[in-house]
Amino acid sequence: MRMPRKLVSNSTIDPATGNICMRRSDPWINNFNEYLIAACRSNMDIKFIWSGSDAKALVYYITDYVTKTSLSFHDTFSLVQKSITSVQNLWNQTNNESAIEKSRKLVLRCYNMLASQQELSGVQVASYLMNWDDHYTTHRFQDLFLIQTERFLQAQLNETRAQQKLETAAQNVIDNDIYDDEAIDNDNNDEEHFQIQSTEHDKKYVLVNIRIDFQYRSDNLNRLCLYDFVSIFYKKKMNSTDLKYLSKIAGSIEEKINQKGRPPNERFLFQKQHPQATTYLMMKYSESHVPVLYGPHMPRRDRDDTRERYCRAILTLFVPWHTVTDLCGISQTWEDAFKFRQHLILRHLWTIIENIQLLHECKKDRDDHLLQVIAEAQADNDSIDPVLIRDEHRTGRSWCPGVLSCPVL
Repeated sequence: MRMPRKLVSNSTIDPATGNICMRRSDPWINNFNEYLIAACRSNMDIKFIWSGSDAKALVYYITDYVTKTSLSFHDTFSLVQKSITSVQNLWNQTNNESAIEKSRKLVLRCYNMLASQQELSGVQVASYLMNWDDHYTTHRFQDLFLIQTERFLQAQLNETRAQQKLETAAQNVIDNDIYDDEAIDNDNNDEEHFQIQSTEHDKKYVLVNIRIDFQYRSDNLNRLCLYDFVSIFYKKKMNSTDLKYLSKIAGSIEEKINQKGRPPNERFLFQKQHPQATTYLMMKYSESHVPVLYGPHMPRRDRDDTRERYCRAILTLFVPWHTVTDLCGISQTWEDAFKFRQHLILRHLWTIIENIQLLHECKKDRDDHLLQVIAEAQADNDSIDPVLIRDEHRTGRSWCPGVLSCPVL
């Protein structure tokens, strides 16, 4: 918010909006708490969190702030270009160095240039001096490219519908179906990512990914959705320990009861259709992971223009399936399929779905709050009487450093 601020003679509360307007006797001082500012000895701008929308805006702001990158891509490229230019000027003066030495100096110069522009907090510096890790998390995470799985299912659905239309046309039956196949977004159509892994005896290689692992999972995991599958299981190559575990699973109940020590992590074989069914298996994590969705954000559920994509994403992620027909019928829209199959979503997964929507609401409230702050700042600046501005501020002198500064939103 711009300075100077609007003067307020008395603190007031708007009963309609719940907005609290604090008394302000000086146009150049932020809202502050005398005890906190004495303890922190830094700039502050306090705002009372009165409503739910303010709380959601604050949550999104803090989350966005702590996860932001230190340098943007264009800033990084600019610094690298500056380093290259500096090294080239140095090479023009001395040409006696080898190519290896020049490469070493170029990499070192680029690194030093980037490191010098990084913003380091007090916590980061303290962690480095104490030889601690550079980060910590309360959970472990697993990547999931959801949009590629969605597009695979959409392509399969379109192909099935096209095949049905051809069969219907061959039988001279009039097709009165008004449903049009959903076009795949070619503008952002990232190809499905695969990994090249070995099969039996490392003599043959195949393309695999999480979608294939999920499709051909064990029959014992048929009730598991994609989200829980990624969260609970991971793929590993079979060894003697795994073979021993699988043989014990087929043993008697008495052997399982007499087993001593910590029980081993559960393991499950793939179906025969999986290209690595004989060499790999699924093993349960000791601690569940949190799937991180890559690609376009999941849409809001209350937007009509992205309703189909929202329903497709929810079904793909939270309803068990092996083929696209397990999620959507040939003559159904994704919205109709969602209404028909939403009862298959487990209770703990509904909490995740609600949190996804809550994230969108937090972002919207943050944006609305920012627009409100800008509008209020412009209105306040227009209504300030120049007589109220102190002489110190007209001349640019700060009479109370540490308190007089731009607010931190």
